[in-house]
Amino acid sequence: MEAAARPSLSILLVNYNGLAHLEECLSSIGSQSFKDFEVVMVDNGSKDASIAFVRERFPWVKIVEAGANLGFAGGNNLGLKHCTGRDIFFLNNDTRLADGALEALAQAIKEHPSIRVYACFLVNYGDHTLVDSAGDSLYAMGPTFSFTRYPVAMFTQPRLVTSPCAGAAVYRRDLLNAIGAFDEDFFLNFEDLDLGFRAQHAGEKILFLPQVRVYHKGSATLGGKKSAVSTYYSEKNFALFLIKNFPLVNLIRFLPALAFVKTARLISLTLHGGLYHYLRGNIACLRQIPLMLPKRRRILADSVLTSRQFDGLLRKNWFRERLAWRRGRSDIPL
Repeated sequence: MEAAARPSLSILLVNYNGLAHLEECLSSIGSQSFKDFEVVMVDNGSKDASIAFVRERFPWVKIVEAGANLGFAGGNNLGLKHCTGRDIFFLNNDTRLADGALEALAQAIKEHPSIRVYACFLVNYGDHTLVDSAGDSLYAMGPTFSFTRYPVAMFTQPRLVTSPCAGAAVYRRDLLNAIGAFDEDFFLNFEDLDLGFRAQHAGEKILFLPQVRVYHKGSATLGGKKSAVSTYYSEKNFALFLIKNFPLVNLIRFLPALAFVKTARLISLTLHGGLYHYLRGNIACLRQIPLMLPKRRRILADSVLTSRQFDGLLRKNWFRERLAWRRGRSDIPL
């Protein structure tokens, strides 16, 4: 397969010892009916023969060797320098594109010329009837929310969402040039929600595309959501994301929710042997707060959102929706 000299779409993957996932992921890309794309894979210093395998099996993939683990944020930012497409499709390596996914994406981009950010439909890899992410958001009560494990059948129409999950997200290149790409101080975890909120501050609309399905194994590279790596970076980055993006009045209003989330996480991780990594992450967070303050000033100085509009980005009714979920109901507002 030969990519066009200047394709309309650049598919960007970051790989770190992901050899076990690459055959399925790249084969699903190569078999798409839509061909106007290039694939750029940044390898973050893998030790598992990923580079040799891709060179041999998928010679049409442009490989960028980072030489070290730059994290999800740094790896993607390095890869962006090697992408030539107008639209950048950030895609996790532990995914498989559904048949026709790129054709559906290209059609959506054509039909919505004013939209510069798209959230693709991440579907549970093991059970295709369940959602992995149908657009990410944050409850006003604190927890993040992405419709994980809700029925796929709920989602039939495109809709505006707060943020895309970067496991399968599309950004127009000129927008990334304007607002910046991923924040490398995050390394991984919450870097995608941060970028989504920065797009919102810039006045962008983010469109969820249920017709663009991507099957996702979910946190496969991290070893699960309660692994040491995931715990450390989640704890470090959540409060940093808030400090960086929340207007002062919204931040003050959110503090009780932050305390609620932190306490719940403390109890859960203590019970599951993750206290050490919880404490490490929160100490690292405190040390990095000074790095966020200049970024915060720049973002809020240029933001088009009022405090009320920002509040509208947060999902309400956490307790009621959580209770409905516990009772086996999924009939909640999209």
